[in-house]
Amino acid sequence: MTTIKDIAKYTGFSASTVSIVLRGLGEKRNISKETQKKINDTAMKLGYTPNMQSKLLRSNLPNMHIITLFWDANARQYILPRFFKGLQDSLIRNGYKYELQIMPYNVGHLKDAITKRTIMGSNGFIICNASEDDMTYLENNDFPIPIVIYNRYSKKYPTINMNDYEIGSTAADVFISQDLQHPVIITSKADFNGMSIRENMFRYRFNEIGIKDVETVITDDSLIGGYKAALKIAVRINKKSQGSVPDCILCSSDNIAFGALKAFHENGIHIPDKLKLISIGNGPSEQEEFSIPSLSVVNLPMEEMADACLSRIARAISDFDLSPDSKEFKATFVARESCPE
Repeated sequence: MTTIKDIAKYTGFSASTVSIVLRGLGEKRNISKETQKKINDTAMKLGYTPNMQSKLLRSNLPNMHIITLFWDANARQYILPRFFKGLQDSLIRNGYKYELQIMPYNVGHLKDAITKRTIMGSNGFIICNASEDDMTYLENNDFPIPIVIYNRYSKKYPTINMNDYEIGSTAADVFISQDLQHPVIITSKADFNGMSIRENMFRYRFNEIGIKDVETVITDDSLIGGYKAALKIAVRINKKSQGSVPDCILCSSDNIAFGALKAFHENGIHIPDKLKLISIGNGPSEQEEFSIPSLSVVNLPMEEMADACLSRIARAISDFDLSPDSKEFKATFVARESCPE
């Protein structure tokens, strides 16, 4: 990283002269325009980046804590607006004087995103979407900054969670109450334990009533992923071939569910008459309400959890409370057209 000393050495001027010019005080100190131009041109050429924190301190602007939100750069962008709305509402409601910044990262590579620069430029981290490898990295390292982890469990850091056992069992109980006996799970590869817990609880509830065969279709967590997976199921339903025909489907995300709804519609499979479908509702409720048919979900309380994350960071900053406590939220079933009650 280019420093003031580097620019001074390159231009032949003193470090104090360079500092004065870069702070915009050249005219006041009677430094010639030619000297100012040479220093500014050199700073640009060498890629000099001013220390923003120092600039803020000199500006006499109100001091505000900066909270950095770490978020999956790939698969989960579509659910970020819900979480961010929860943070924004929390700022307004609680009167927090915080600035929020987003740090995209590749899941499984959190260690590459938590740099010295990020730590120096933040007063607290909210870490979302962490993989098992990311959690191992966090557990094995110490950081000089308050950290709250969203929807993961930790022995070291405060966490805000949802009840994954309840999510899976809630969806199963709705299907079981309607005497549906041929369930299918359409899901993506599990990148954290909570996904596996949801699906295992779904299977367990069906196993309890004697239904051992709960089929699982693995696909990408995307619209096209849901579409392709549902096409395979649609062919079986229309041909009525090879074993039992599914009568209910749990989708592990709204993205998968929306893609599946399109595939079933194109293949003449009417939902909910021929097949009932529930999603683990991580997307915007407006999209769920306006899909055709509207999407029944086990709703994840993301906005409330975002509020809890920010409140917990606030407590860590103001009270120096870094204890690894955990707050858990319940998910609720929202019945719509794809699986009415």
